[in-house]
Amino acid sequence: MSAFLPQDDPNRADRDAALESARRKYTFNYTHISPLALVDSVPRVDEFSFSWLKLMGARVLTTIENETQLTRTSQFVEFLRSKHSWLSTLIVDGLELIGGLKGLVTDAIKLAGRHDATPDRPKSLDDYARLFRRIGLPPIARDYADDAAFAAMRVAGPNPVVLRAVDRLDDRFPLTDELFQEALPGDTLAAAAAEGRLFLADYHLLANAECGDYPDGQKYLHAPLAAFALDRATRRLRPVAIQCKQTPGPENPVFTPRDGYNWLIAKTIVEIADGNLHEAVTHLGLTHLLVEPFVVSTHRQLAPNHPLFLLLAPHFEGTLAINEASWRHLVADKGAVDKLLAGTINYSRGLAAHGLQAFSFAHSSLPVALAERGVADADRLPEYPYRDDALLHWEAIRDWVREYVALYYPADADVAADTELQAWGTEIGAATGGRINGVGRCGAVAEVVEALTRVIFTCSVQHAAVNFPQYDLMSYAPNMPLAGYAPAPSSRRGATEQDYLNLLPPLDMAELQMELGYMLGSVYYTQLGGYPAGHFRDPRVAEPLARFRARLADIGTTIAARNTGRRPYEYLLPTSIPQSINV
Repeated sequence: MSAFLPQDDPNRADRDAALESARRKYTFNYTHISPLALVDSVPRVDEFSFSWLKLMGARVLTTIENETQLTRTSQFVEFLRSKHSWLSTLIVDGLELIGGLKGLVTDAIKLAGRHDATPDRPKSLDDYARLFRRIGLPPIARDYADDAAFAAMRVAGPNPVVLRAVDRLDDRFPLTDELFQEALPGDTLAAAAAEGRLFLADYHLLANAECGDYPDGQKYLHAPLAAFALDRATRRLRPVAIQCKQTPGPENPVFTPRDGYNWLIAKTIVEIADGNLHEAVTHLGLTHLLVEPFVVSTHRQLAPNHPLFLLLAPHFEGTLAINEASWRHLVADKGAVDKLLAGTINYSRGLAAHGLQAFSFAHSSLPVALAERGVADADRLPEYPYRDDALLHWEAIRDWVREYVALYYPADADVAADTELQAWGTEIGAATGGRINGVGRCGAVAEVVEALTRVIFTCSVQHAAVNFPQYDLMSYAPNMPLAGYAPAPSSRRGATEQDYLNLLPPLDMAELQMELGYMLGSVYYTQLGGYPAGHFRDPRVAEPLARFRARLADIGTTIAARNTGRRPYEYLLPTSIPQSINV
């Protein structure tokens, strides 16, 4: 399809008719996850592709095999297992199975509705490892309890956007030098602050959490404060102290690495908070739900031959479908989120909505976000894999977008004259439209480039960074439980291994966390830069696209080299980044 701006299109009548048809198919709904803007119903063209269903179907079958090796109780499941190779062949080769395959995948997404496992308590950590049969046990199970692994989770984990540099700790966190030196002997809190080596992970957004009890009894979610410091000698990030709740007091002590099982419990309480914030806000709210209004308004306001529609459409493939599956099944009452996360389902949905409503698209560029948290400077925080790898992609996407946009908007006046672009920005930010703060009319070429860079980065790189750790880092429940099953300790002394096990999820919830983490964190459909052959008819696009793809290849080489000298961080290898949010 040839690309035209509306002011240049010789077939305006056809263009207007296409937009009118799209506006009938793509309408906003504000009740699916109130009050956020989602599509009312997913048009057929936006449903999951057969290629995607094949990939997910294979993961479903692996999950079934894993479960049969755990239970061996269902004749139906045993039948599926015995016919696995037969089913796989048909899934790959038999287009006539697409209807059945959709049902199989939907049933897997509705895993939440199934509750046939028993809520047994773990007798040891081995019970969690034994859940992994056909699904491989992630390497994190070997060293998750180490302080180095705990620190790495802040800069290379599923939620690498919480840690911030601080020049002091406020009154909520009365950390003394004596306690600080239990973690870093010979150092001082004042010196760490003065030298820019002090960092804080603050989960105050969870301070008023409404904790749930479905399906296995009372769950706990706290709002911890965790202090980290850069070790002068090694220049590595070290955890130095944790307070499990926001308000200090005798029954809310500050824990340090000298506190034995209480320290492990405190670290786990941080991981529980991080997991809840990750799933509701960083992942669901600020990737899936943030992008959906852009998808809807792109169809409603940009004609199919608009150059920006052509640029964005591949980055939106599968998003409406996976989001619908999420709100219909995962974040539904008694769904997987209700089971796994610590809050009630109303609280978790509300947390996602609040996170997106508090977000400003205008201030969401990666460099700005890093600077606002004081972690942009590699001299201050030398090892931050998410920052370092994501910035490579940010710059590559920005340059690709800039070259592409320049083909159609030589001057700011061309932006102002594009009525469809102006309607697009206005609708996305409107209370009667997409309800995304910080989006509006574009007045300059630079503003268009910045907005498109943010959208494409979120659809691809940011989502990859927060989605794919769900298997490697989150499917093994002790590393990042999604709920606590015992309250925070009120004393620094006396905790036992049994106290720690009491905090961890029962085995049925750990199994569900494993299954969903595996399915959602291991499906790689499409690849950044892999626009379909012939997608861009304009021959001028070929050279900038070739440069973008070459840049991505260079980024892959750079990241592979980095991984030889650090704890491997593979989520932002270009080969591991899909074009769109499709899982």
